[in-house]
Amino acid sequence: MAAPKAQGEEAVALNPIEVRLSGGMLALVRFLMTLQNKRMPVVRFTVGRDTEDLRVTILLDCPPESARRYLALLSALEDVEEIEEAAEEETMEVALLRVRGGASWGESATRSGIIAHEDGETVVASGEPETLETWLAEIKEDVEDVVRIGPTARPGMGGA
Repeated sequence: MAAPKAQGEEAVALNPIEVRLSGGMLALVRFLMTLQNKRMPVVRFTVGRDTEDLRVTILLDCPPESARRYLALLSALEDVEEIEEAAEEETMEVALLRVRGGASWGESATRSGIIAHEDGETVVASGEPETLETWLAEIKEDVEDVVRIGPTARPGMGGA
């Protein structure tokens, strides 16, 4: 998965990292301040909660060796219970859409490699973040409203 770059710049891979934090919102604030203070090249940031801890997925726009250094730095934080690199194929994003009647989103989704189905009046779509982004841009004329959950690593760490 390569991030688009300006002409003349070298393309850099997006490196997903999944983190499990203990300590609630205070831990999340400390984690965010670390990302900001170290000027980490965060492209996307998604937070969720499992039974006990917060789960954070970040996408870093940097070479893999830099991502590993950031991972090592973040793993030393006191609130980090677990941290790991997620393989590209483990990163996905979910979007909930309301589309105009008669829209032909199904064929487009299949062609793009997006898994999508209707649940009542809502279309539930999932796929790799960049693939989903491209597909949503392709069908934007048919979309009335969209909620994007954000990229997450799957299947999750340590069976959590």
